[in-house]
Amino acid sequence: MKARLLPIALVGAALAGCATGRDDGWQPEFVGRTIRVEAANGQVTNLSFRRDGGVVARFGERETRGDWALERGRLCFTWGGSFRECWPHGRPFRPGRTESIRSDRGNQIRVTLLR
Repeated sequence: MKARLLPIALVGAALAGCATGRDDGWQPEFVGRTIRVEAANGQVTNLSFRRDGGVVARFGERETRGDWALERGRLCFTWGGSFRECWPHGRPFRPGRTESIRSDRGNQIRVTLLR
């Protein structure tokens, strides 16, 4: 099962020292939105972000749930309660703009914040 979750984990309860928002109501630009992720192997995953730090990954006819958090300029995902991967997030995603980013595990993806 872990091998099947790996492509999902490549794209991504709050982690200690992380934030999903602030007390003043601020939320990152992707909360309540979907980010399209294309892995190096061509697999496309759509990530939907919830305000409570939850994320739903949909790929093909499958779906899995995990958690997201912002930590020191990184967007971090935890899948299956254990696999964790972080991606740089130093500036907001802009709708319709595709960016290439590399994770702390060396995985390269292309991400687009959907309109």
